[in-house]
Amino acid sequence: GYTKGCFTGATDTRHGFFQLANGGTIFLDEISEMSAAMQVKLLRVLQEKQFYMIGGRKPIQINIKVVAASNKNLKVLVENNLFREDLYYRLNVISINLPALRERDDDIFLLIDFFLKKYSQEFERSVPKISEFAMNALKKYRWPGNIRELENTIQMLVAMNEGEEIDAADLPEYMRFSALKGI
Repeated sequence: GYTKGCFTGATDTRHGFFQLANGGTIFLDEISEMSAAMQVKLLRVLQEKQFYMIGGRKPIQINIKVVAASNKNLKVLVENNLFREDLYYRLNVISINLPALRERDDDIFLLIDFFLKKYSQEFERSVPKISEFAMNALKKYRWPGNIRELENTIQMLVAMNEGEEIDAADLPEYMRFSALKGI
């Protein structure tokens, strides 16, 4: 955040994410991609539980919970000096290892159902059924983009579908071939 008048164009005071999350939780996604300079700043905020707004002269106290996520193994990054060890231990209070979507077959079906309903409602359409072959292809696909890729795929299928059923021919070509590999 910044204070009014601290730079050209700062016509008002604007709160930053930590200030907005005060008393609650902040989610830091892809923490492993944070630059070394930002890691230092984050560590300072977490240790001191305060920060200064740009242009501010008084520290702002915060009380937040931090949830951080990464698709990389932070411990390995620490060992290779690519992530600060002190920040790793500051963040690693409770660790949850969530396997990739391809390792959680049952979740794929639940997520497909959820996203079908979500995007059918958003596009004001009836919820389409998925043929057995299409469902088999979706299950056998490796999902390198995990849940985000699955969500985008279902969103596309609902948006492009004009019938009551999504069949294998509606899937992207690379997904259809993944199902054939398993036959």
